Amino acid sequence: MSLGVALWSLGTLPFLTRLFRGRTSNDLEHYLLSANALLDGQRIYVDVPFEYPPYVLAWFAGPAIVAGDVAQFRLFFGLLILCLDALVKAALIWTGFRDRHRPPDALPFVMYTLATAALGHILLQRYDVIPAALSVAAVMALSAGWAGVAGLMAAVAVGTKAYPAVFVPVLAVTAWRRSQSDAKRFTIGMVAGLLPLIALSWSAPWWSFATVHTRRGLEAESLWASALWLSHFIGVPATWELASAWFEVTGPVAEGLVTPARIVWATATLGSVALATWAAWRQRLSSGEDADTVSLSVTATLSLLPVTTFVAFSLVLSPQFHLWLAPLAALSLLARRRPDAGVDTGALWCIFVSTFLVPAFFPSPTFDSGLDLGRTLVLVLRNLLLLYATWSLLQTAVRLASPQKA
Repeated sequence: MSLGVALWSLGTLPFLTRLFRGRTSNDLEHYLLSANALLDGQRIYVDVPFEYPPYVLAWFAGPAIVAGDVAQFRLFFGLLILCLDALVKAALIWTGFRDRHRPPDALPFVMYTLATAALGHILLQRYDVIPAALSVAAVMALSAGWAGVAGLMAAVAVGTKAYPAVFVPVLAVTAWRRSQSDAKRFTIGMVAGLLPLIALSWSAPWWSFATVHTRRGLEAESLWASALWLSHFIGVPATWELASAWFEVTGPVAEGLVTPARIVWATATLGSVALATWAAWRQRLSSGEDADTVSLSVTATLSLLPVTTFVAFSLVLSPQFHLWLAPLAALSLLARRRPDAGVDTGALWCIFVSTFLVPAFFPSPTFDSGLDLGRTLVLVLRNLLLLYATWSLLQTAVRLASPQKA
């Protein structure tokens, strides 16, 4: 207990300094304006354009109510994110220390903490920790036998940031494999969590948030844009330019690449969802003293596959997307001391190393005008690591679904 508390304190409390250091991002101002518009009675998605799912407005509204300006909103919103991040870290410590038959396993906590430290400049000024924490709660609740809570957490995560939808089928099938009762409770939890979203459909076209993203080009940090930007050093025409609130790589080649890249991304993501769901159906149910830990790490790994594919092939790859991957990768690391789990941890190390590389190119002195060759090579390496992680997770899913593991 003392060791766990000490580690948690060392990994959490230093982030308090991030509440006051560095400039305030434009995202926070946008969050505040959107929340105030909601509190003033304006119709979001109708009178006020909004590029995120509707549930996130509830997370913005709390800090906005008590904040008088952007600086205060940064403080209160940062505290909210810090609390959720602290809960994720506490959960990782608990899962690593609860098995009395093995030495305490602090590595998942350490790796997640190092990942959040690498992203410390954006951790408290983006809301991505919220769906990430909800995703962790859903996976852990399902492994603990709380299928209804898992369904509810998954639904709220989807309503907050759409990406958790790619691993909901994995959780649903895992619940079904456990028992029909768990499947029913998971479904009830999902329906309960989505009811406000369904009710909102009658008054606001909340699904219009997706149109903002479908019109986007090749974001500068994506796999596609990084390869194109690297090739521009040998003469391929490409321009690094600001597009609204993000940077894109544009030009005649980029314009022709958008549609094929979007098709590859959609196909790869749907394929990984299908494979992960199939593996969840075919995997062998764990038994024995550490069955809960094995089940947790395998479920986290299968959930991680479609999310990693979604991120690696996406035309949009912002630094905060690593916050989607890091907690699930940390939970998956629990399998490294349990060879019978069938999880290859190579993909997990690639995910963490790719996260550690982010500060090398963002933020950087040349980011606004176009990365130099050295930083471009680091960016390409980051994206290649995510590609390899996707491939390795795919192999793990196939292995879990094989007859020997069924």
